[in-house]
Amino acid sequence: MPDFSCRLSDQIHLKTPIILASGISGNSDSLLVRAAKSGAAAVTTKSCTLKYRPGTDNPASSDWGCGLITNLGLTNPGVDSMVYLINAYRQKAAESVVPVIANIYADNPDEFVELTTKIKLAQPDIIEFVLPEYDPGLVAEITAAVRVNAGLIPISVKLSAICSHIGKVARKAQDAGADFITAVNPVPGMVIDAYAAKPFLSQGSGWISGPSLKPIALKCISDIYKEVSIPIIGMGGVSSGLDMAEMILAGASAVGIGSALYYRGYEAFTKILVEFEEFMNSEGYNNLSEICGKIWR
Repeated sequence: MPDFSCRLSDQIHLKTPIILASGISGNSDSLLVRAAKSGAAAVTTKSCTLKYRPGTDNPASSDWGCGLITNLGLTNPGVDSMVYLINAYRQKAAESVVPVIANIYADNPDEFVELTTKIKLAQPDIIEFVLPEYDPGLVAEITAAVRVNAGLIPISVKLSAICSHIGKVARKAQDAGADFITAVNPVPGMVIDAYAAKPFLSQGSGWISGPSLKPIALKCISDIYKEVSIPIIGMGGVSSGLDMAEMILAGASAVGIGSALYYRGYEAFTKILVEFEEFMNSEGYNNLSEICGKIWR
């Protein structure tokens, strides 16, 4: 059997490379526990902000045939409640506990400093943050601020495919102190109901995830891999073992899944890992380092 252990850093050792990506499941301690018990090697909270955000009116999500489109309006309980949620997850998971990644979002550097100071009270294993925009100077400023305030907690910058020159932006984040890069976030889009002559979502536009995002994610991960020396947590449209293999071949050290839970349920973690093992065995690979970034070697 191949060795699936994934060492992201001296502090972060995962049993396998499969992670629960940030999403609606991360708004519930019980769902984080369910993911951990279902085979996730780490779990990520939903993006949290300084204050509670109620979200958008329904319909807020739709399966449009080639993926999902969602606009939840960054609904979250706020950082103080998220600290409680993370602690509750650890207590409920007990022996099944796996590392937790706290995802945060703010509009400016000062808010990121306050968020980081608050969320680290929960002692997450990683702090992952989503940037409001991708100006290289702002990326460096926010990353440096989070790095200083996170203390010894590793940090990961989550990038979107809408970021032009994503590899160079990732390099800016690395130079400013990022320990990892997470890529990619869903991309903006719109799905229209032609018969009703209106968009499917209440907010009009939303964010595209699922199978249609995968080719975009693979290109972004490849561009990042060629620019940085820190590990990449890849995500975007992974719903099978072969999808995972492609993402690792492109340069990801670990892989997050989110929309796969919609298509395959929480069994997706074990099913994808079994399929990935079949691929590794059929191709004669023994460990992750043999295939990580192989398309560029």
